[in-house]
Amino acid sequence: MPGKIAMLVLALPAVAVILQGCGDGGDDTPHAPVPAPLPTTMTAMLASGEQCSAPDWTCLSLSKTVPVPTPGKGMALVKMYAASVNPLNVDLIEPVCKYLPPSSPYQCSNGTFGNDGAGVVAAVGDGCTGVIEGDKVFGFFLGSYAQYSLTACGIIALKPEKLNFTEAGSLPVAALTSMQGWLQTGAPWADQKNLTVVVTGGQGGTGVFALQLAKAFAPHARVITAASGGGIAVVKRLGADVVIDYHVQELFEALPTDSVDIVFDNIGIPGTADKAMHAIRAGGTYAVLTGGGGGKISDNPKADVKQIAYPGVNPNAADLEQLAKFFDSGAVLPVVETIYDLGDVPAAFTRSLGHGVYGKLAINTQIPLGPAMSAVVV
Repeated sequence: MPGKIAMLVLALPAVAVILQGCGDGGDDTPHAPVPAPLPTTMTAMLASGEQCSAPDWTCLSLSKTVPVPTPGKGMALVKMYAASVNPLNVDLIEPVCKYLPPSSPYQCSNGTFGNDGAGVVAAVGDGCTGVIEGDKVFGFFLGSYAQYSLTACGIIALKPEKLNFTEAGSLPVAALTSMQGWLQTGAPWADQKNLTVVVTGGQGGTGVFALQLAKAFAPHARVITAASGGGIAVVKRLGADVVIDYHVQELFEALPTDSVDIVFDNIGIPGTADKAMHAIRAGGTYAVLTGGGGGKISDNPKADVKQIAYPGVNPNAADLEQLAKFFDSGAVLPVVETIYDLGDVPAAFTRSLGHGVYGKLAINTQIPLGPAMSAVVV
C-alpha cells in the first residue's frame, strides 16, 4: 500500500520505534550544508489545472523535469525535506474549487502546489531578511510538494531544533492555526481561575495541537473535547481531561449549562454555535474556524458571550518563532500518523478524506523511504 504506515506511540508504545526523520534529526544547529551548484530541474507533484477526485486523482502527476525556480526580491528558495497534507490542499484539487469566487485568495491548484513544510534555505533573493542560506526552516511555501519551493522570507522561521524535518514540516498550517485561535480568545489566561475550555474536534490536524496548546498556555485549564475509537486514548494522552465519544453523545448535549468558558470550534459544522451557547458561561467566548466547513457564529448568541469568526491562519515569522519554542520546550509534541513519499501524494489525499486520521499526514519530498515505516514517535 502506498505510504508509510505510522502508528502513534501515544496509543501503541510497545511497537514504537524512533523515526530519525527524512535526512535530519532534531539537533541544536540551525544551519546545514547547502548543495552547490543548484540543479536546474527537480521532481515535483503537479496539478494539471483541471479538477479530479479520489481515488484516481487523474489531474495529479509526478514530474522529474520541473524547472527549479529562482527567488526574486524578498523571496527564498528552500530545498524541501518534508511537507504536510491540509484540507485546503485537497479542496483546491477537487471539483468544489471551481465554485470559489474570483475574489477568493484561493483558486484551483495548477502546477506545483502544497502550502507548508520544512527544509534548508538554498538561495535568497535581494531584500530577504530573517533567514540566510543554510538555515533549517519551517513555514509556508508556494508549492511544497516538490524538491525545491519558493517562499516569502517573512513567512518562514528556523524550525524547532528538537524536531526533525518530517515533524517540523507537519506543523505550520495546523499548529499555527490552533495557536493563533487561542490567542484570539485571550490566551494565555494566566489570571483566569477555574478555566474550562472546549476543543470541538480533538484528534485531527488542528485538534491535536489545540489540546496541547491549551495546556501549554494554561496548565491549570480543564480541557474538554470530542473523539471516537482509538482517538479517545490519543486525546487523553495529549492533555484532554474530559473526552466525549461523539458516536455515543453529541458534545454539547453532554455539557451542562454554564459549564465552560471558551469554545474553540475547530471543525466549524453549521449549527454548532447555537448548540454550544447554553454551555458557555457569561463572559465566555465562542470562536469558530470558519474555513470550508460552513461554520459560523450564532445569530442568537447568549448575552455576554463574545463570538469570534476566525477565518484561519495568518502566516508570519514571529508567530512561527513562538510556536517553535513550544515544541523545543517539550510542552507540545508533533503528531504524525503516516508518512507518504512525494509520488504518493494522491494516496495521502485519499487518506485525508477518510475517517479517523490522528494528527497529521506528512509528505517526504526527497529520497523515497521505501517499505512501510512501523511507527513514528511523537
